[in-house]
Order: sequence, then structure tokens, then C-alpha cells
Amino acid sequence: MNLYQNPSARIIADHLRAVVFIIGDQRGVRPSNVDQGYIARRLIRRAIRHGRKLGIIQNFTCEIAEVIIKNYCDIYPELEKNSERILNALREEEEKFSNALTNGERELEKAFARQEKIDGTKAFYFYESFGFPLEMTEEILNERGLKLTDEERKDFDNAFEKHQILSRAGSEQKFKGGLADNSEQTTKLHTATHLLHASLRRVLGNHAEQRGSNITPERLRFDFSCLDKMTPEQIQVVEDLVNEQIAKKLPVDCIEMTVEEAKEKGAMGLFGHKYGDKVKVYTIGTETDLFSREICGGPHVKNLSELGKFKIQKEESSSKGVRRIKAVVE
Repeated sequence: MNLYQNPSARIIADHLRAVVFIIGDQRGVRPSNVDQGYIARRLIRRAIRHGRKLGIIQNFTCEIAEVIIKNYCDIYPELEKNSERILNALREEEEKFSNALTNGERELEKAFARQEKIDGTKAFYFYESFGFPLEMTEEILNERGLKLTDEERKDFDNAFEKHQILSRAGSEQKFKGGLADNSEQTTKLHTATHLLHASLRRVLGNHAEQRGSNITPERLRFDFSCLDKMTPEQIQVVEDLVNEQIAKKLPVDCIEMTVEEAKEKGAMGLFGHKYGDKVKVYTIGTETDLFSREICGGPHVKNLSELGKFKIQKEESSSKGVRRIKAVVE
């Protein structure tokens, strides 16, 4: 039998081909928990699980990706150009997810052996305790002819929301939204982080997603996803781009809207997280000269003319796959 006729082999091939093109695109979407990056992450995870079903226990996604790149690079040369980015992202995701997959599947099998009912609350237990995604639990249930009811799915969502609230409450005891206070200088630096975020994505690609921030009246600290150290030239281009927007004296407007409306308008945000019925969307620029649009709780200046000169003081590693920038406005 042709191996490709095997459902798991077909899923692996189709999913990894899609991922190679998503990550290898010039705009560089990387696996993450938000937006297009979450689609890439889900495709990779599902491919890894079906590799296990075929008895593949060692890391394999990079080997398949290399074949895909070779087969398509004549027509899509950007795949070969960005091959290091593709392979590094796959390697990192596979290493990160393998343990969660092993532990989650083992615990699920134990639950089945005890004839326990896998409901929304139990699914959240697997997610919280082992990092086992809900979609993986649902897929395993479907393979056994089972499924979560709408009510059980709501139980998972409710447990997840409570978990998020508790996590946020813990961090907000130290900083609210990463802000040390609501002083004028902190507000200026907070606005500058939006300019920095948008500039990084323009220079490095859309894979440069926010991973955290900490802002005091003295400086901003901004973490973003990126595998490679920025070159001095890239740092200068980002800094110049921010200062260009400040020199334009662009307006900063805030409008409340639903999350769906924010998505339709292209606003950046942590869409894997839970929001309320309405969110605040801050736009820097105008519809004819738009520079940044993000979901954010504020505070911000009303116009970029209130900011001083933006200066990047340092670019360094924060953790694996995450870089950190420290900057000031003078």
C-alpha cells in the first residue's frame, strides 16, 4: 500500500507542507499562541502526534521539511532563503511539544483504563497539568467515537478563563499591564512600545511578536519572538523608523469595539486569550497613514509630538527564541 494512503502519513505530509510555506513566507509567521502563528503551531502539533501513531518517536519534522523545501524551492525560492528559520522553528516546536504529548497521552490512557469520563473539566486538567492542548484531547476522543458536548466545552472555557484571570491578577500585583505607574513619562514609553512593535515587524517580519514588556518612568523593556540576534543595521533601521513616526506627529486614537471588529480592522492582539465584550483599540496614524493598531488597555499620549527622541540602548537575548530591547525617549 502507498504510504500516503495512510491517514496519519497524509496528515503529516499535508500539515508540514502548509507549515513550511507559512513560516517560509517573506512575512515570516512563526508558531505562537496568537493569530496565524497559532494555526502554524496547531498544524505542527497534529503532525507530531500522527508521527507517534506511525511509531516515529524521534524528531522528524525537519527531515520532512527539508524534502519539501528541496521539492518546491525552484518555484518558491524564498523557502530555501528562509530554510534556517523554517527548520529552527520546527525543531523548537517539536522539542517543546514532545514531552507534553507523551505525558498527556499517557494520562489520557490511564483515565480511559479507569473508565473515567473525559469532560471539559478533565480536559482542562490535562491542559493545565501537562500542557496538553484541548484540540489534542478532542481528537483522541473522536478516534474513540466520543466527543465533548457544548456544555462540557463551556466548562473548559470557563476553567481556562478563571486560570487566565488568576494569572493576570498575580502579575498585576507587581505591574499593571507591564507598567510601573501611570506617570507622564511611563505613558510616553508605553506609547513608544507600540511604535517599536510595529517597526520590528516591518524590519524583521511578522514573526516578531510581543512576548512581554516592562515599563518604568526611566525606560521600556520589550520582549519579542526572534531566533537571531539583530544586526546593528537592523537596530538602526528600527530606531529610525520609530523616530520618523514621531517626527510626523501622528495622532493616537482609541476606539472601543468587539474583538471580531478589532480583527477585521487588522489590530494586533493576543487572540488566544480571553477578552471582554468590548476591547480598547489604539491606532497610531490615520487611515491613509496608518502605522500601528493594537488591542491595549492604555494609557497613551494623544499625539506622538508628545514623545521625545527614541533611542535603543540595548538588544539582547531574553530566553530561547526571544530577544529583548531596552530603550528610552529623550
